[in-house]
Amino acid sequence: MTDAATFADQLAALREQYAQRMETVLDDLCLSVAGQSIDIAPVLLANAHANLHKLAGSGGTFGFPELSRRARVLEITAKAWLDAGEVSELPHWEAWLAEVSALRGTLAVAGLSGVLVADVDSALPPKQASRQEKRTRVVLVDDDAQIGEELCKGLGQFGYEVSYYRLFADAEAAISADPPDVLVVDVMLQGQVPADGTQAIAALFARLHYTLPTIFITSRTDFSVRLAAAKAGGDAFLTKPLDIPTLAAHIDMLHREQEIEPYRVLIVDDDEVLAEYYRLTLIAAGMSAEKVCRPQDALTAMQALHPDILLIDLYMPSCSGAQLARAIRYEDAWLGMPIIYLSAEDGLDEQIKALDNGGDDFLTKPISDARLVAAVRTRAARARKVDELMSKDSLTGLLKHSNIKERMVQEYDRAQRHGKAMAIAMVDMDHFKRVNDTWGHPMGDQVIKTLAHLLRQRLRRQDSIGRYGGEEFAVVLPECDAADALRLLDDVRCRFGEIRFIHQGESFTVTLSAGVADSSQCADVQTLLAASDAALYQAKNGGRNQVRRFVGG
Repeated sequence: MTDAATFADQLAALREQYAQRMETVLDDLCLSVAGQSIDIAPVLLANAHANLHKLAGSGGTFGFPELSRRARVLEITAKAWLDAGEVSELPHWEAWLAEVSALRGTLAVAGLSGVLVADVDSALPPKQASRQEKRTRVVLVDDDAQIGEELCKGLGQFGYEVSYYRLFADAEAAISADPPDVLVVDVMLQGQVPADGTQAIAALFARLHYTLPTIFITSRTDFSVRLAAAKAGGDAFLTKPLDIPTLAAHIDMLHREQEIEPYRVLIVDDDEVLAEYYRLTLIAAGMSAEKVCRPQDALTAMQALHPDILLIDLYMPSCSGAQLARAIRYEDAWLGMPIIYLSAEDGLDEQIKALDNGGDDFLTKPISDARLVAAVRTRAARARKVDELMSKDSLTGLLKHSNIKERMVQEYDRAQRHGKAMAIAMVDMDHFKRVNDTWGHPMGDQVIKTLAHLLRQRLRRQDSIGRYGGEEFAVVLPECDAADALRLLDDVRCRFGEIRFIHQGESFTVTLSAGVADSSQCADVQTLLAASDAALYQAKNGGRNQVRRFVGG
């Protein structure tokens, strides 16, 4: 069975479950108000209002839009009577009772071909690339063969699999047959039709009916060519002569954006069927989602999931969503996490009050699958970006000193719990002061960024990399012993030493040294860090441009 079919079956089952439950809810609602006089007890009217509020918020989600619409009208009337402390007139009361009784019929006439089935395909994510390690594939188009060969050689040093084409028509055939990860296209394609690379890319994407990450390169610097690149959907724009490390960094960034870790979402809603619907919808959109139906379980679930975003129902029996949000914000760790309220409440004043209590956004039920997914994805992406700015070094994009040390502790503790090895590597560039003194600090920064990029590209996805200080880097390698860590870092060492940096027509190379140690050799993370640092010291004293494994008691 396909994913779409499975998803449709799960939602159909939820809809049937919801319809059966609503039959009971509506029967109880009708019994509670039937025969009541205009002087109905406030508690009965309040209970009726609460049930109508839930019906208004959930009916449309499960394919009963008429139920939501009618319940909302009745809910507003009940709220007005509650606020006034009395039912206004007998005819209004009798009409209201008749409309409550008629709600039962909206379940019988709703069809299965409503919101749920229509939203299945739009909620499902596009096919994702395999997460297994593989070389990033790049298609390069440039009518200058010399530049093309130089770029192929330079990008090859970073481990990219580059296919070079002088003619765009040849590249187009290859792209259509087997789409690459990233395109690098010259804007000026002399003697070709079209001669403008931005027009060629726009036409190609129109024929393919999808786009690919694209970097435009050109010797032109005028605004019109930048605008043409933007109109063609270019993701980056670089001017010649090209700096290979900078181009490689852009390729790596675009490729990583296509393989982003699924956003983690926690849903808190006392309506279990509705919460499960939201959970399935977000999972189908490629996210990782969990639900809790009791507010008191939220913090425990958050500690386990570490969500990027929290969805909270505004009205729950034991506490309101706003009260839960305030309680969550007491923890410093959750101060920056986005909280979105979900409710049938459409009163602006009530929404503003809820947002004042720690919320970031308000979505009114019933909400379409597409809007729910879009709202969650947008907020989660922004939260990750803010977190990245706070935890990452501005020059390299790697973890800051304090964050990589925190990651060391986390991975060491995990390794101890699961009885597996983990390793730490300390990496330092050789004679880096000479680079700054000879070529200047801006060039020194370029060398640092190049090594950071190479480490990120050549190491495993589960590894964490941080700028420990200056030109020194720290690497945390889960489920890895010292021998495997040595092989990984030695590959980086060899590749880094082959990269030629160019400054004002002159070229130079830089080497690195590294030391590795694993958790089987050390009683705690501080000892492990000291051991890897000692191994780095041995590599420096042993002649540099080498990786040493810690040997000692």
